[in-house]
Amino acid sequence: MASDGPDPQSLKSWQDVFQYPIPTVRRVEQELRRDIASNKEKLRSLVGTRYRELVGTAETIVSMNHEMREVDSTLSDIGRRCNPRLMEKKYTHYNQIKGDVDDEDAAKRTLGAQLALLHRCATSISRLLRRRGSLFLVAKLMVVSRRLHKTLSEQNTVPPFLESLRNQLASLRRTLLRRTEKRLASSTSTADDIIEALAAYCLATSSSSDDAIRYFHKVRLDVIGSALEQDKYTKDNIPNALKLYIRTLQTTKILLSRRLADVLNKLKLRPLLADPEIRSLDDLGLDVLGRWVAPDVSNFTPWIKLSELSKTDVDRTIKQWSKQAFDRFAEGAQKYLGSWLDFSSLLSLRAETLELWLSSWSATRTHSSLQVLEGLRTLFNERLKEILAEQGRSLELFGQDVAVLVSKWDDKKHATSRSLWDDELLSLDYSNGASTFKKAIADRLLGRNEDVFGALDKYEAWLSGIERSRMAIEELRQTRWTDVLEEGDDEELDLDIPALLNEDDTGLLEKALQLAVREAYDSLQIGFSDIFKAFGGSAQNEKASFVLRLIRLVRRDLPTEFIAENFLFSKDIVPQLQEVLATEVATHTLKPGFLVKSNSKKSQRVPGRTLWEGDIAVPVQPSPETFKFLRRLVSYMDLQGPGLWDASTIQVLKQSLQQELAQSLTSAVEILVSHSSVDQKKTTDTADEEPQVSERPSPEVNGHDDQQPGHVKSPLEQTIRDRKFQLCFDALYLKNALFVQDGDDHQFKSAMEKVRSSLESEDEENSIKRMEQQAKEYWTRTRMVFGLLSE
Repeated sequence: MASDGPDPQSLKSWQDVFQYPIPTVRRVEQELRRDIASNKEKLRSLVGTRYRELVGTAETIVSMNHEMREVDSTLSDIGRRCNPRLMEKKYTHYNQIKGDVDDEDAAKRTLGAQLALLHRCATSISRLLRRRGSLFLVAKLMVVSRRLHKTLSEQNTVPPFLESLRNQLASLRRTLLRRTEKRLASSTSTADDIIEALAAYCLATSSSSDDAIRYFHKVRLDVIGSALEQDKYTKDNIPNALKLYIRTLQTTKILLSRRLADVLNKLKLRPLLADPEIRSLDDLGLDVLGRWVAPDVSNFTPWIKLSELSKTDVDRTIKQWSKQAFDRFAEGAQKYLGSWLDFSSLLSLRAETLELWLSSWSATRTHSSLQVLEGLRTLFNERLKEILAEQGRSLELFGQDVAVLVSKWDDKKHATSRSLWDDELLSLDYSNGASTFKKAIADRLLGRNEDVFGALDKYEAWLSGIERSRMAIEELRQTRWTDVLEEGDDEELDLDIPALLNEDDTGLLEKALQLAVREAYDSLQIGFSDIFKAFGGSAQNEKASFVLRLIRLVRRDLPTEFIAENFLFSKDIVPQLQEVLATEVATHTLKPGFLVKSNSKKSQRVPGRTLWEGDIAVPVQPSPETFKFLRRLVSYMDLQGPGLWDASTIQVLKQSLQQELAQSLTSAVEILVSHSSVDQKKTTDTADEEPQVSERPSPEVNGHDDQQPGHVKSPLEQTIRDRKFQLCFDALYLKNALFVQDGDDHQFKSAMEKVRSSLESEDEENSIKRMEQQAKEYWTRTRMVFGLLSE
C-alpha cells in the first residue's frame, strides 16, 4: 500500500500536491472528493432543515394573521352589539366568584388533572406501541410522563394509583427500549429509521449523541456475531452479516454528518407539551388538562448533549468500529465455515460474498478496504484448503474397505476369473455401439470381478469428487470481477483485483488439491503395505491377485494432473505380491522330475529320437514333458486371470521359474550321471568276461552316423547320451521361453553349465551351438502358442 499522504488542509496551493507520487496525489484527490461530497450532504441537510423551518414559520405567520383578523372581526361585532360597561361589570363579578372557588379547590383540581394526564399518557404510549407508531413520539410521551410522575410524587399526599402508573410506565419503557434495539438491529432499517430510533433512545435514557452511536454500534456488533451462530446449514448467514457490517458503516457516516444532531436540536426549540405531534393527540386532552399542569412540566424542554466531531474524529470512530466489527465477523465466519463440507457450494458462497463487498467498498469507509478484502480471501481460502485436505484423506476409506475384505477373505466365497471366450458373451446386448459387450470384455480383461468392483466403488467416487473439485477450481478463472468493480473508484490503483481473485486464489487452491491428492496416495500406499503384511498363511495367492488387480486399476486411473511423472503407486510391495503369485504358479505347474524321472526305465527310448538331425544327431524340438509344462503353465496363468499378467509380473514369474528349473536341471543331470556311472560299471564287468566285442554296424539316424569311429556304445549308454542331448535342448528351449532382460539368472546359467559339462564328446560343443540356434528358432515358431509367456 502507498504511504500516507499529506493533510489536504495543510496545502497552500494546488501545485503543492504534485510534489508527491501519483498514488499519493490520487489518494489526496479521493479525500478531497469525499470531503466535497460530505460537505454537500451537510449543506443540503442544513439548507433543507432551515428551509422547512422557514416554511413552517411562514405558515404560522399566515395562520396567525388569519386568526387575528377573525378575532378582531368577532370583537368588533361583539362591541357593536353589547354594552361595554355592563360586560365589564359582569366580567369583574365573574372573576371574583371564580377566584373564591379556585382558592378552595385549586390544589385538588391540579392533582387530579395531572394524574389524569399521566394516565392518558400511559394509555397513549401503550396504544402507539401496539400500533407500531413512532418511537420518537413514544419517547417524548415517556419524558412527559416521567416529569409528571416526579411532580406528583413530590406532593404531600401521594395517591395509591400513582404507584400502579409508575409500574406501568416502567414496563412500557422496557418495551420501548426493546423496540428501539430491534429497529437498530434490523438490516432493513433505513437511515431515517435509525435516526428516529436513536433519538428515541436519547430521550428514553437521557443519553448523549455519542452514547447513542456507541449503543448503535454495540447492537450491530452483537447482531453480526449472533447472525453467524444461527443454523449452520443456512447459506445466507455470512452475506447477511457482511451486508449488516457494510450498512452499519454507511449509516454511521450519515449519523455523524449532523443529521442526528439536527433531529435532537429540534427538541430544544420548544417545550415538549408544545410539540405539534403531542398536541395532535386528542386522547391526551391537553386543551382541558394542560392549564392545570405544573409550570416545570409544561415548560420542560429536554436537553441532550451533542458532540461536534471533526473529520479526524469521525474517521477514527468509523475505523475503530470497522476493525472491531470485522474481527468479530471473521471470527464468527471461521467457526461457521468449520462445518461446511461442500466444496462447490462454498465456492459459490465465496463469489457471492466477494461480489457483495466489491460492489460497495468504494462507497464504504472502513479501517482498510484492502484488509477487508484480504480477510475475506483468507477466510474462504483456508476453509477451502481444509475441505480439499479432508477430501484427500477420505481415500483412506477405500484402503480400510480393502483391509477389511482381505482380513475376512476366508469367510465367504469369491468369484473366479472368467474367460474371454465364454459362451455367455454371445448373448449380450449389442445395441448402442455394443457398449455392454465392450464393458464385459474390458471387465474380464482387467480382472474386474465382484470383489474388485465392490472395493473400487469408493475409489471411483473419490476420483469423481477430485475431478469435480478440479473443474470447480478451474472455473474460478472465468469469473468477471471487472463487472463489479467498474463503477467504483479503487483506492489501491496498483492492485489488480481480478488477477488476485482469479489467478492467485486459483493457484493456491490447485496447489492445495495437488498436495491433498499426493498425501492421499502416500497414505494409501502405507495402507496397502499394512494389508500385505497382514495376509496370513491362508489363500495368499488369491489375496495377492486381488491386491495386484486393485493396484493396477488404481495406477490406470491416477489423476495425472496432480501426480508426479515418476510416481509409481505401491512400487515397494508389488514385487513382493508378484513373488507370492509366481511362487504359487510355479508350485502348481512344476512337477518333480518332469525333465528326467529317477524311476524311469533306463533303456526307454527318447521320444522323437527318429526326428533328430545332423551329422551328430541332435534334437530339433523339446520333449513332450517340456511342452506340456509350458502349456500347463499358461493354462494356470489364464486361470488366475489375464488382468494380472503384465510385463513386470511375467518377468517375476520367469525369474521364479528359472530358479525352480535350475534345481530341476541339476537333479536331472545328477540322475543321468548316476545312470551313466552304473552303465559304465556294467560295461566294464562285461568287458572282463568277454574280451572280444562283437562288431555291429552303428545305427544311423536320417542317414547320418552319430557314433565316433573306433568306439561302439551300448544301447543303454546311447540312450543316456540321447537323454542328455534332449535335456540340453529342453534347457535351451526353456531358456528362450523364460528369458528376462537384465534378469538375475545366474542359478539357471549354472545349471546350464552342468548340463553342458555332462556331454563328454569334443564334438558336443558344435552340437550345443546347433541346438542353441534350433531351440531359438523353435521358440520363435511356437511362442504365440504360449501367449502370456511371449511378452
